[in-house]
Amino acid sequence: MNKDKSKDWLGALVQRWGLEADLKRQRAVFAWEKAVGELARLAKPLYVAGKTLHLAVSSHVAASELRLLEGKLIARLSEVAPESGVKKLRFHVVPQPAVPRRPTPEEPTKEDWEAAERDITKSIPNGLRTRLVRIAAWARARDRAVLAAGGRRCPRCGVAYLSKTDLCPICSLVEGKEED
Repeated sequence: MNKDKSKDWLGALVQRWGLEADLKRQRAVFAWEKAVGELARLAKPLYVAGKTLHLAVSSHVAASELRLLEGKLIARLSEVAPESGVKKLRFHVVPQPAVPRRPTPEEPTKEDWEAAERDITKSIPNGLRTRLVRIAAWARARDRAVLAAGGRRCPRCGVAYLSKTDLCPICSLVEGKEED
């Protein structure tokens, strides 16, 4: 659908439902990014209630910074969306989910290589054994990095993983299925 046609259609719907005043009051929500520019990334507009624009911020620090600029932000909003009538900003701290740290394993240690050599049987073809020893050594280095980053070992299979769950993602999938 054409953008202009959708505006016409929505405009007619807003008029039919008698929401013109409500839509004008909420214009500050739609104009926030244009009004404040780069500062828009610090706060997400939620809604306008009365003459107050409610904003979600990720921390009290962001709220304090924006509170210091409140007069300028309101003046800019009044230029961009004067029909909203916003006179005050109210900040709601909504913590963002923590981004999990991605562990970066270092080169396998001498102990990793020795343990991998011991663990992989010598009864398989030499080329395959060499590759499996390499995989096992790097897996040990990866597990060490995951555990150092706050991970845990799965009690069922022993793999290191980053999560607060009791089992690793794979064992969680098969939990409850009967084992042979």
